[in-house]
Amino acid sequence: MAQFTGNEIEMRSTRKLIAFILCSASVLIPHPAVASSIDPALMTLPKEAPVSTNAMSLTAVFDETLISSPRAANLRAQLGISQAAYAQALTFPNPSFFFLEDTAQKAKQVGASVPLEGPWKLAFRLLFAKSQVKLADIEIQKNLWQLRANVRRAYLDVVMAKETCETLQELQQLSNELLIVAQKRFDAEDVARYDVERASLASMQADADLKQSLKKLDQTQERLTVILGRDYRKVVEVQHLPHAYQLRIEENELLPNFTKPLPTLETVVNDGLKNRLDLKVVEQRLATNRAGFRSTLASILPNTQLNVGSSYSGNPPEGPATRGYFIGVTQELPLLNFQQGELARLKAMKLQLSRELKATQNTVTEEVIVAYQQLAAARERVELYQKNILPTSDRVARMARIGYEAGQNDMTSTLAAQQANIQTKVSYLDSVISYQQSLTDLEQAIGHPLL
Repeated sequence: MAQFTGNEIEMRSTRKLIAFILCSASVLIPHPAVASSIDPALMTLPKEAPVSTNAMSLTAVFDETLISSPRAANLRAQLGISQAAYAQALTFPNPSFFFLEDTAQKAKQVGASVPLEGPWKLAFRLLFAKSQVKLADIEIQKNLWQLRANVRRAYLDVVMAKETCETLQELQQLSNELLIVAQKRFDAEDVARYDVERASLASMQADADLKQSLKKLDQTQERLTVILGRDYRKVVEVQHLPHAYQLRIEENELLPNFTKPLPTLETVVNDGLKNRLDLKVVEQRLATNRAGFRSTLASILPNTQLNVGSSYSGNPPEGPATRGYFIGVTQELPLLNFQQGELARLKAMKLQLSRELKATQNTVTEEVIVAYQQLAAARERVELYQKNILPTSDRVARMARIGYEAGQNDMTSTLAAQQANIQTKVSYLDSVISYQQSLTDLEQAIGHPLL
């Protein structure tokens, strides 16, 4: 171990004091001698992103998707297809025209065969069509609800990518500042060149991570813009998460409102069994099956055929040629075909739909429970980060940096504290993502917005 004389110790202390004064006086404005030895690319700090006044809230994005998105328009257009069932129900059998000529008897018959349909058949067909249209409407609502979940996830991806960019931007700035401090202390012969190299490496890594994060931000913004039906070159600006000091004064749709407690698990389970669109679809299929069964029963008796027309006989057994008319009725008897195949199919479908309803109820209960518990855990984790973890992490990182400037900490502990602080903020963003994903899953499970 090297030994130092009194003069050497006093000289090292003086240099240390000078380095600390230089660092404290100006961290962001390096000395010319220091600046000349640092890579200019690392010296350029990223500019603060201007606060956009055109940032769209999550609710506004939902509204624009429903109105302008081609995906929503495609789903709504399906209702017109289902409404054609009314036109089909109002379709009646076509009459038949016939012409008969008997050359042996010199007889001719010209007339028409008109089907006579019972009015009850029309009534049951209209009821069946109404049930089909209602089923299509519920399925459209289900698909629009799924589109809403996709838009919410896309919006969240943009917000998280934006927040990650800001966090990595902060890391880059801190790394550059630490590099400046390390260079000053090295010039003051207070630390080894090793500290400068490590600080430079940390700065370059932060710069590379930031560039990758900016690419991810571009991708998520363009994706959300396309979903909304806009030109992908005109990206959508989203709201940001409030900073730690704003958490109590700024409301945000992406963060939980801790002033409102979560409903009980029993409440949300019952809510899901009542409002879940998947259940409504199965229930409406059962109703459509019943309507189809009644319509099939009504069509067991075939339509009566009314035959009417004029007749001419030019060679009767006695007397001159005669002219007249004829009228008759033809009735098909349902002896061999009484819709037994269709009735058997509808009965089997009814049994399957009844079991599908119970299975869907079981699935809904499971999904609600899982999503609720995940939401409760994520909500608690976000609250812990906001109240305790984030402020403490910022304090520790700030103390480590000041300690390094004063020569009380080494580079290893300072970098570790700085990286731990950034990792804490990234973990906080992950907890917000988990909260939003759990909230989306729970809303999908119960079939309507929760908060």
